[in-house]
Amino acid sequence: MFAVPALSGADDGSWMEVRSADSRECIMAEQRDERLGRRRLHLRLRFLAGESTGSYVTRLAARNNLPVEGVLRSMGIGPMLPVEPQYTEMYLSRYARERLANLAGYTVAEMQKRLVGLRDEFLMSDGDKDDWEWPWDARAGYIVQACSLCAAQRGTRSPAWLILPDPWHVCLRHHRWTDNSRSTQHPYIDLSNLKDVVRAQQRLNRLGKHLGPAARWVFADACSILVRSGYLEDPARTEEWAALAKQLGEQRVRPLAQLSRLSLLTQDLAWLEVRRLYGELGQADYREWLERATRRHGFTFARPLKEWHSQHQPLSRGIPELFSDQSPPSNVVRRATGHELPSCLAAVEELSCLPWVRLPNTMDRLFL
Repeated sequence: MFAVPALSGADDGSWMEVRSADSRECIMAEQRDERLGRRRLHLRLRFLAGESTGSYVTRLAARNNLPVEGVLRSMGIGPMLPVEPQYTEMYLSRYARERLANLAGYTVAEMQKRLVGLRDEFLMSDGDKDDWEWPWDARAGYIVQACSLCAAQRGTRSPAWLILPDPWHVCLRHHRWTDNSRSTQHPYIDLSNLKDVVRAQQRLNRLGKHLGPAARWVFADACSILVRSGYLEDPARTEEWAALAKQLGEQRVRPLAQLSRLSLLTQDLAWLEVRRLYGELGQADYREWLERATRRHGFTFARPLKEWHSQHQPLSRGIPELFSDQSPPSNVVRRATGHELPSCLAAVEELSCLPWVRLPNTMDRLFL
């Protein structure tokens, strides 16, 4: 935890109010000091893909040998609470976002591209009196630990944290699985001997590049089908998974045990969906798909596959624009597909057109 520095009597008076909130002290500035935050800090910081704003601000302060409170003062006014980024996401006002970009030495557009939490949809309301906040829970997404080797390559030895739509992350470069368990004894799971998990993530990545925004709702539907089949209830089907579950807990191991099946389901759904969205799905291919998919995955998947199949009939006119740089309007997509265009942190339960969805790991705060 970061300690709040004491106020000295020689202070210029801009810091004047100390109040208690939920048994924690908050230091509020009477007004913003417009001189602060206009010049960048001495040392710039390399970005981590998917990093949370709170993690980035914490790393930026450490990179420049400053307390986090010092960086926050240069970003505007707000509560100086000793919150660490593994607990929640940090949200900024437009003013604080501009100041943070100045301090970091990047443009606002560059910061928005690299840090999801700085995009307009996650900004604080213009009516808020503070310039940042650390809510008890992230408004969207999960806080997941970053691969420590990736973080080290970007100049940090302390843990870094990502904000992701799912409660896990697979680093294909270093073959590591991280999640939101906050375990200090086992901060990651080594995938060196879990090749099926690596191949499953590679498969999902390829589908994401091929399907674009549709890949996310296809994955959401695959999650829902997996749940409905009952396959989800038995994650440790081999001695290998049972041993890992005994060491780390069944709930933490469950997503790894399910990922291979989940990626194969996603691949089969994607085969039909991409042809449907391009308007190239004929009735013969449509009918044959259900028999082929049921045979491949087994009888327990028959009913949920049939339900999904009935909701994804061939379109008389596809929407190939979905795969171009200019996506069609959301209402067009919703009317044709039954799905919403996914936002960057949309959870699978928000995207699936099926009623049974939950993630293989449904517990957000495993560290409590």
